[in-house]
Order: sequence, then C-alpha cells, then structure tokens
Amino acid sequence: MQENISDFVALVASSMGRQLGGTFLSPGSSLSIAALLLSLLVFVLVAVPRGHRRRVPLKVMARIVVPRRQFGTASGRADAGYFLGGVLLAGLAVGWAIVSADRVRAALLALAGGPGTAWLPWWAAATIATVVMFVAYEFAYWLDHWLKHRIAFFWHFHKVHHQAESLSLLTNGRVHPVDTIVFLNIVAVTLGTTQAGLMLALGAPATPIALHGSNALLMIASIAIAHLQHSHLWIGFGPRWGRWLLGPAHHQIHHSRAPEHYNRNLGNVLAVFDRLAGTFTAPHATHRPIRFGVDDGERAPHGPRALLIQPFIAAGAQFVAPLLRRTGRRRRSAGAANG
Repeated sequence: MQENISDFVALVASSMGRQLGGTFLSPGSSLSIAALLLSLLVFVLVAVPRGHRRRVPLKVMARIVVPRRQFGTASGRADAGYFLGGVLLAGLAVGWAIVSADRVRAALLALAGGPGTAWLPWWAAATIATVVMFVAYEFAYWLDHWLKHRIAFFWHFHKVHHQAESLSLLTNGRVHPVDTIVFLNIVAVTLGTTQAGLMLALGAPATPIALHGSNALLMIASIAIAHLQHSHLWIGFGPRWGRWLLGPAHHQIHHSRAPEHYNRNLGNVLAVFDRLAGTFTAPHATHRPIRFGVDDGERAPHGPRALLIQPFIAAGAQFVAPLLRRTGRRRRSAGAANG
C-alpha cells in the first residue's frame, strides 16, 4: 500500500516537473523564459526613449515581471498561488473542456461531405489561414470576455481575476478553473468552426503557419503585447496604433474600479471587436492613477473561500433564487384560490 502511494506521489511530482519545465523552458511556450526576455526587449524598444535604452537597470526589468509588493500583499500572494496551480493543473483544465477544435472541425466537415479542393498555392492558403485563425481567436477571446462581464453566472467566476489589486505577470494565472473551462470551450468552437470554413473554401489542409507549434501571429502577439498586459506599464501605442492594438494601458483601464471603466477593453490584443461593440476606451497619453480590484463588499477577496468556493455559491444562487420566487408565487396563487 505504501509503495503504491509512493509510486503515485512520484508520478504526480514527475508530471508536475515536466509541466513546469515545459512552461518555462520550452521554446514553444509563450510563458517561457526566452519569450519573457523578448517581451522585455519589446518594452525597451517601444516605451524607453532611444538615448536611455542602455541605462535601463535590471532591477527595473525584474519589477516589471514581479513587482516589489508581489509577495508582500494578500492579493499578490493569491496571484502567485493561482499562477502556480494553473501551470501545474493546466493539463487537467484542457481535459475538462467539453469539446475540442479538432472535433468541431471534423464534425462540420463530415456534415459538409469533406473539405474542398485546394486551388491556391500552399503558401497563400497558409498565409490566409494564419491571419483568419488569429482573428478568430481574438474574436473568441473578446466574446468569452463579453459574456463573463454581461452574464452574472459567469461573472461570479471571472470576478476572481478582477479581484487582483495589483497587476503583474502572475496575474495572468489568477483565473478560476470554471472560468478557464468556459474559455477553452468557446475558443474550441470558434476555432473549429473557422478552420472547417477555411478548409471548405480553400481546400485541405489550409493550416496556419506555425511557430513552435502555435499560430505564428498568435505567438508573436503573445510575446510582443499580451505578456505585459498585466503590468503597470502605461503603454497605449499612441493615438494611431492605440485605436487598433490593446496595450497594457488599455488593460489597466479594464481592471479599474472606476465605474466609467466597467466592461471596457475586453479584447486580447486587437481593439477591432471592442470598437465594433462600443466597449473601447482609449487611454490618456499620460498615466493617470488607477485603483484595481472589485468593490463589492467582499471581506476577504484573496482568501481560499472567495477565490474558490464563493463563486460556486453565488452562481448557484442565480438559479435557486428564481426557482424560489416562482415557487412562492405559485403557493400564494394556490392559497388565494383556496381561500
């Protein structure tokens, strides 16, 4: 019995070790150390004046990734705990997804009688597929985010992410498991449907150009922009590009406690869908102080109950409360009829 337990513990430890290694060392991971270094290089090129680029100290770069207050506050420690748990259990979250993009694509192609006949050179079809699939992912991200800010049931799980009172790279991982599962399914349906449409229109294979196994545009966007979205860097890409690209400044507005900032800038790196839906807010040219978090009376927003259990209770109440009201109305109606 003890040997079985020891073998199980060793297996789990080995699996988690591979997961950590793959996350931080694999060239194909957008969270790898190499990708992070490239993100910081982009920051220097975009945000630091040319004459001062050689003077950016390493401690400033380190604070961008992990601010000094990260482990000194309950919010920062909660970010770190969720980030570590998300990295170690990422495989389980993927396994919980109800559908996958491959299954959606296969089902739709089977209904349509198979993919169309290829009529473009492979490089042209691959280029089109790369751009279209990237835009499809951006739409899925925006749609998922819009639903979670509009539908109370989803918001209770998504709120965990918004309860962060400071932003850092670790805030990327402060996501409730249910929030992750909903996201994975929306992305799977969107990408599977889009790729089936591409294969019908362009013929097989119509697959995107890959960079370490991921859509090349998505990987570039993750490294150049998305890595630093959860930071205190006020980068808005100026009045021209800032209308089309969402930088860290846009995302700070999204996390703001100010009522005028609620439900704004819901996209990942493209502002297109926010502009079409009227949910876009451009950041000011200069930084304005912003308070992060959620003002809803939660006494311990960074404790285990608020982070894991309370979302289930609040979401369940969304179903129970209407049922109780209907039952009460029926009883009152029956009482009035009997009386």
